Amino acid sequence: MKNVLAIYYLLFSICIILIAQPANAQNESDIKIFTSGRVGMTHSSELPAPGEFNFVIGHRFGEIDGGFYDMFGLDLATMRLGFDYGFSDRFAAGIGRSTWEKTYDIYFKSAVLKQKENGFPFSLTGLLTWSVATTRNIYPAEHNGFMDRSSMSFQVLMSRRQGIFSFQVSPSVFRNNLEIRENEPLVLYSVPVTGSLKITDRIAFSAQYIPVFNKPSYVRENPLSLGFDFKTSGHQFQLLFSNTIGMFEKSFLTDTNGQWGEGKIYFGFNLVRVFYLK
Repeated sequence: MKNVLAIYYLLFSICIILIAQPANAQNESDIKIFTSGRVGMTHSSELPAPGEFNFVIGHRFGEIDGGFYDMFGLDLATMRLGFDYGFSDRFAAGIGRSTWEKTYDIYFKSAVLKQKENGFPFSLTGLLTWSVATTRNIYPAEHNGFMDRSSMSFQVLMSRRQGIFSFQVSPSVFRNNLEIRENEPLVLYSVPVTGSLKITDRIAFSAQYIPVFNKPSYVRENPLSLGFDFKTSGHQFQLLFSNTIGMFEKSFLTDTNGQWGEGKIYFGFNLVRVFYLK
């Protein structure tokens, strides 16, 4: 455990060092690859602008094959409220709280490289996330400490836009400090793959697949989502269909069991309200 924590502290320190480096003045303008800081179920390489404050409301409903009895899943909602802030053009952070296991989460995101017009060909962003579940009477008394209920991840978000198409690959390492269902590996490796197709200046279609290479036996499926992104003045709106209700790393990496072929999919949305504090 101490070695794992030391690694994450080191990665966090590297992010802070990168943040402290001044951006080089360049004539080429930055290319905006995605419409917001989130795409599909995960983070994108985009950061809020300096001084930009985002209020994020996420909903995932129940299985749509529940019919009218559950109003196609609308009766069974999972929600997350979050706040994101851009401290500079290189660094952003955010916090959130989800009804899924009453989980609190936090993230730090650092833009290391940015795709430029006639310049650097892709963007590279580092992402560090942490979450803690606070549901009572789930973990055994001897493993109910703060760190036992915590999980964390480090991700490298590599993205590029080519015309109307945007693409991102995100090698990720996830550490779940305790799993009470089975005695299986606590460290999971995945590479989320995301694509976005710009339909109009304000609408894009997105698809995302997250292969987990050492998937635990209690997880039946890899996360897969399809959605539409809408951008309006002051708002960003995303409609999603996926086989998971997860809205942060632990939930969709360790608890995805829906199957698209059997109609076990969930509808959801993200609503981002943008405020400018500078």
